[in-house]
Amino acid sequence: MFLDTLLTVTVVFYAGLVPGLAVVLINWLLWLAISGSMTPFIVVSVAEVFIVWRLMPQGGAAWPDARGRRAFAEKTSVLATLMLLYIATSVSASVLGGLVHYFYVLITPETYQEFSSPDRVFRAVFYGGEIHVLARGILSRLPVNLIDRAFVVFGGFFLALGIRRLTDKTRLRGSRMRGGR
Repeated sequence: MFLDTLLTVTVVFYAGLVPGLAVVLINWLLWLAISGSMTPFIVVSVAEVFIVWRLMPQGGAAWPDARGRRAFAEKTSVLATLMLLYIATSVSASVLGGLVHYFYVLITPETYQEFSSPDRVFRAVFYGGEIHVLARGILSRLPVNLIDRAFVVFGGFFLALGIRRLTDKTRLRGSRMRGGR
């Protein structure tokens, strides 16, 4: 799976657009330092940051504390927004990943090295038919991204929520120790 974006999405939910983009850049620079090669798939991560930032629930990682019918409606709204994010990021990661892969192979056929990625298994399923290589690249990523983005979107949201609650408790405890309310 492509779980490299779990931390990125968690940061977007917790801190916003710019910190999320900073995590993408740091991840890309680490990849460059470790592997010695630049990966064009940074485009997918940048797009995902913008999608999550634009569509995330208002207030980022915040779970309604209200009770009764209002709480149910607010929590349902947050979950519906997360479902929308899940679908949007799954489709965008599949389409952009397929496009990047297609053009990367097209532009650098002599130096292209097949990345070890989970979508290779699914890509093999489509080799027998008359499916264009671009469509094969996109369709092969969809099953993996559907699983991966469930962990990334829901996991990222609830990780950010946990971090927010932990930091809020720490701030509250610190203010009480200094005599604040």
